[in-house]
Amino acid sequence: MKKIYLFVFLCVFCMFHTVYGQSTQLFNADWKFALHEQEGAEAPDFNDQNWETVSVPHDASIKGKFDRKTSTAANGYLPFQQGWYRKSFSLSEQDKGKKVFINFEGVYRDSKVWINGELLGRNLNGYLGFEYDLTPYIHLDKENVIAVHYDNRKKRTSRWYTGEGIYRDVWLHIVNPVHVVNQGTYVTTPFVTHERAKIILETEVANESGTEGEITLETQIYNPSGAVVASKTSVVYLQFFKTHTFQQDFQVINPELWDTETPNLYYAKSTIRCNGELQGDYNTRFGIRDIAFAPDRGLLLNDNKVFAQGGNFHHDLGCLGAVALKEGYRHRLQLLKDMGCNSIRLSHNPHARVLIELCDEMGILVISESYDKWTSQYYGGEVAFREVWKTDIERFIKRDRNHPSVYLWSVGNEVSKQRKMFDKKFETEADGAYQGADVLKELVAYVHELDPSRKVTAALFPGRKDDNLEWNNWDNHNEFMKTLPPAMAFNMDVVSWNYTGNFFDIDHKRYPQMLFIASETATNLDFGNRKISMLEFDKSYVVGHYYWAASSYLGESVWPNKSWERSFYGMDEQMTPIGHIYHSLYNDQPKLKLLVKEPDTVKYKAWENHYDNKRWSWFPMLNHWNFNTEALLEVQTITNCDEVELLLNGTSLGNKTLTEGEEPVLYWNVNYKAGELVAIGKKHSKIVVRDTLVTASKSTRIKLSPNKTKLNADGADLVYIQVSLRDNTGHIVPEKQLIQFNVKGPARIAGVANSDIFSDESWQGNSRSTTNGTCLVVLRTTTDVGAIELSAKTKGIKSAKLVLDVGK
Repeated sequence: MKKIYLFVFLCVFCMFHTVYGQSTQLFNADWKFALHEQEGAEAPDFNDQNWETVSVPHDASIKGKFDRKTSTAANGYLPFQQGWYRKSFSLSEQDKGKKVFINFEGVYRDSKVWINGELLGRNLNGYLGFEYDLTPYIHLDKENVIAVHYDNRKKRTSRWYTGEGIYRDVWLHIVNPVHVVNQGTYVTTPFVTHERAKIILETEVANESGTEGEITLETQIYNPSGAVVASKTSVVYLQFFKTHTFQQDFQVINPELWDTETPNLYYAKSTIRCNGELQGDYNTRFGIRDIAFAPDRGLLLNDNKVFAQGGNFHHDLGCLGAVALKEGYRHRLQLLKDMGCNSIRLSHNPHARVLIELCDEMGILVISESYDKWTSQYYGGEVAFREVWKTDIERFIKRDRNHPSVYLWSVGNEVSKQRKMFDKKFETEADGAYQGADVLKELVAYVHELDPSRKVTAALFPGRKDDNLEWNNWDNHNEFMKTLPPAMAFNMDVVSWNYTGNFFDIDHKRYPQMLFIASETATNLDFGNRKISMLEFDKSYVVGHYYWAASSYLGESVWPNKSWERSFYGMDEQMTPIGHIYHSLYNDQPKLKLLVKEPDTVKYKAWENHYDNKRWSWFPMLNHWNFNTEALLEVQTITNCDEVELLLNGTSLGNKTLTEGEEPVLYWNVNYKAGELVAIGKKHSKIVVRDTLVTASKSTRIKLSPNKTKLNADGADLVYIQVSLRDNTGHIVPEKQLIQFNVKGPARIAGVANSDIFSDESWQGNSRSTTNGTCLVVLRTTTDVGAIELSAKTKGIKSAKLVLDVGK
């Protein structure tokens, strides 16, 4: 029934997307694109016939070749480039007298935009959207030309892969002169019970008609099934001022509350009239929920204790690059929900609107973060942080403050000033004297001004007072555990701390008012006396736990690696051993995974030598039972069961018991014999789950396993297809084979990947090698309908074919 309600709601919501007097058009299709400098490309009559035609979101860097000399580890060794986009469009006579705006949700980086040869502006921060008024330069009698130049040639504007170009959605807004301004509504729910909820809606209306008049705002509140449950009309005679902010209060009886299990969504339809004449509608989606924090209970959602658990997100979609595609985010979020996650932290910049919308729809709590280091980093070193942060924060907060999934704002991550550092281009040593506490106080106060309904945090570097660091104190660790928190910890609403969960119980007793979040965590493998992060503190009072990272991402790598893969899910979108460990900790359902530690000495040494700091790692593990005869293997069973029994070809190898409060892994030494290895998980002596590894024979065929079979012809739908080598009995054969792909019909290959962290194969192409018998291919639809036919082949075995339907 909930799915039916959501469908009805979405239909009603979309009905109002184009209304009397105004329209909102997704402006993603049929852009012309060319790399590098194109002299004169801003001119309307520039000849772009030979340029590539692309749909945005589009990442111009992901197709590039890996290059250690010209690129950086942070960028995954992919190119830093500049390029151009152009798009022609027409308006009708019906649009005469209206206002026309174009909204870019993200262009990386340093963008300039022209309309019909007129420069509209420049935007340096590639993570923040921006809007331009096209009205003074628009033509009704001939085609209009938008031209966009981006310049991403400056390196190290971020510490991870950025992508480049128009990598998020573009919108064209056509409105009457009297209209609700972009992001001009603000919804809060200050009183919420199961019987009644109070809703306050602020609506900012602009009058750009040049004449004064009577402005009427009619607001209707629709519940998740599409029924009107509250309404109100307000009238003001607007003179002297171009804008007016209405405030309306509503009462909703028996509200359907938003939470992680039932993410009910309402929307407000705001109808504007001027002197009695209809001007248009504006729609705002929101949820009714109460967010509170208590030092002894942590996070309270609708007065229920919720432990927020999940991982950190960077903005790229792995082998797809930085393209902000809703179905890519949906795929990743569903994987996280399936393993027991109910929250994500968005690191370390504003993320795509569609991602947060999905979190609203799927019931995923969000920490939304604005900045990394508080330097000129995001601006290419051209502008001082202190000169732009207020403007940026306002754009950031106003865009996302109506999303019920956002439960906490973060204004920074491991900021340099905490460690007495400063931006040498624009600052002096004095700017680091207060170790970030002075700047933090300003940021927190301004966010509270923009959104009093939420608390504010900033993720702390894992150091104590005066930058005292744990890894410098292993020899006197007991004394180190008596040290004080840094000054910033006392100047935020909630203390987010990276990799410092072992201090939570100590600081909780010492500072009873403090609230704690483990904002970045690790397995802590081979890291002093530290435990797996979820086992270091009492969850009863802690707000949440976020592993670094939820999904593998591009960059922050060391050659020959091109990505950060120490995550719940790898670049092949398959759960890693780390994911299995945290699945067992996050999930109350019986969990058991049987894995084998890599026995190949050369491969193991390559892994060991690559990671001098294994804090975020787990051992290289294999998910098969094909080894050399009589090899002695280390077998691990990852589980939340009380005990596990291991059997080899029907013979019991004994039982092992999990120790409460210790890592959820049991270790076995097994002499290899071909056949079947079975792990049996028990709770209270009762068998509840099992996992099996079987020796595979020779590969005979390829299997293609899509995550769905019906797609939309919107130019942005995705299908993730797991590719595997199989034997006659259907078992995966752990071989390396180069798979060739061919696509016919309305789709193209959007990305390819495998689990080989040292692979030199491109993320884009028509082939990919299997690793231990598997790889991944992702298809993206075009705007045409029809059948997609994907074929996969390799030498010596039967090829595979997959047919998928694409419709409107």
